[in-house]
Amino acid sequence: MFIVRNALHNVVRNKGRNALMIIIVAIITAATTVALAIVQAAERARTSALDDTTISAQISIDRGAMIGKTRDAQSGGADMQAMRESMASKQLTLDDYQKYDKSEYGVASSYYTETASAAAVDDGVEPVDSNGTVTNQEDQSATEQNQSGEQPQSPGDDRAGGMPDAGGGKGGMMMTTGDFSLVGFSSDEAIANAPNGSFTMDSGQVFGYGTDDDGDVIISKTLADADDLSAGDTFKVADITDDTKTYTLTIVGIYRNTTENTMPMGGPMASTASDPANAIYTSVSTLDALGLTGGKTIEITDARGNTRETQATQLSYTYVFGGKAQYDRFVADVKANGLGNEYTVSSADVEQYEASLVPLNNLATFAKTLLIVVLCVGAVVLVVLTIFNIRERKYEIGVLTAIGVKKAKVAAQFAIELLAVTAIGLALGVGVGAAVSVPVSNSLLASQVEAQATQQQQQRAQFGRDMQPPSGVGQDGATTGEGSLSEAPKDDNGAPQQWGHATQMVSKVNATVNWATIGWMLLIGIGLTLLASLVAAVFVMRYEPLQILADRS
Repeated sequence: MFIVRNALHNVVRNKGRNALMIIIVAIITAATTVALAIVQAAERARTSALDDTTISAQISIDRGAMIGKTRDAQSGGADMQAMRESMASKQLTLDDYQKYDKSEYGVASSYYTETASAAAVDDGVEPVDSNGTVTNQEDQSATEQNQSGEQPQSPGDDRAGGMPDAGGGKGGMMMTTGDFSLVGFSSDEAIANAPNGSFTMDSGQVFGYGTDDDGDVIISKTLADADDLSAGDTFKVADITDDTKTYTLTIVGIYRNTTENTMPMGGPMASTASDPANAIYTSVSTLDALGLTGGKTIEITDARGNTRETQATQLSYTYVFGGKAQYDRFVADVKANGLGNEYTVSSADVEQYEASLVPLNNLATFAKTLLIVVLCVGAVVLVVLTIFNIRERKYEIGVLTAIGVKKAKVAAQFAIELLAVTAIGLALGVGVGAAVSVPVSNSLLASQVEAQATQQQQQRAQFGRDMQPPSGVGQDGATTGEGSLSEAPKDDNGAPQQWGHATQMVSKVNATVNWATIGWMLLIGIGLTLLASLVAAVFVMRYEPLQILADRS
């Protein structure tokens, strides 16, 4: 008890020196608290922000792996013909996708779309061009011939001149043929994620999905206005390989695209079927009834005159999960249950959120560096102050040991003094850190976001336009969780930039001081105190009381 009373008495008696130590410890603690809060908030944003967020994912062919397998050992390049044949043989069917559609794999729900093509018939509905006006096959053929200087291809040719999508990628470009695209949906969830973006009904209603609704379709308002069509009308389209085979469709609704493209995917030389205005939405059951599903293939000829077979209907299957943990389990389970290495599982939602965390990750790296520097500086300062304190009180140490107090107890007294001073500094520092952690972290994050936006603006100035998003990434989308997304940067005209997931950056972070932060600060404080106490004990053990008293005399 004597040691404890003497230690507390010395804390009160040496007010100036201890006040200085309290201020220093408080400053170090406040800086450490803010840095630790930022690091923990960033970690929560990375690990738990998507835990309760709906995530969609697709299985698709890994083209990089396929190129590697078909690479010519002599030339070093890929055998494109062998690659096409290999990819065609690796296309997943609806049964293949449904084999992995299991709740034990973490799948909450699923939906899919099947996209086929159709040709216009004589005296029937004509597709619209990029300006929203009616065109016809003869006009389109003449235009293609004038622009390319070559003979136009037949309706069954691959006008896009590209390879069809290799399976399942959400947002991936599907090269379509013919005049119209027939998009079959499996459910309302599939329609809500239509490949051409969101839409609203201008009149009528969306079709059903049962066999009683076979033949019911909805068409775009652009196409309806151009051909003077309305809900209740019927029209015919033809098979793209046999124009004598026609399908009769009934319009049950007119939809209006929320953001309609003015140019078909694939450029001006692409088929009009690639234009969103010429997309005819229907049910998968209707495509089944028309005989456009079930592995039917068509023969197409590309611009180089190469003929190959491809699936008549392109299938895109999407799995939906209740959170990131279920998605991760799905990735592991499907690989363990037969999904080959030539396939990959990807999620645009996960990729988008990870990309939005770039400024936050940069801030977390800065905070970790700051944390290490502050702790190192704090440890050095605390040890140096302890050494000066002991050297100034050598005579006191000599007196205590001379009257019979053991050196271990003297060292314990200094440890108690240091612990009391450190505890006061920790309390003050944690309080200050808790008060400023959120505004300071958000201010630092804002500078990171600004730097990221500036970099994107420089890239835009370099390219003269917005950079295109990576394959499979949509133009919009939001994420929820620990951080909140900032508004996408605007261009000079006030329009949002088009690189969706890279511009949707986390602008705020919930860097609040919680019990975990306080616990870590207590551990850090105890660690620094023990380090300083150890140094104090070493110096106390070295002193000889008689020599100290003799020197004082």
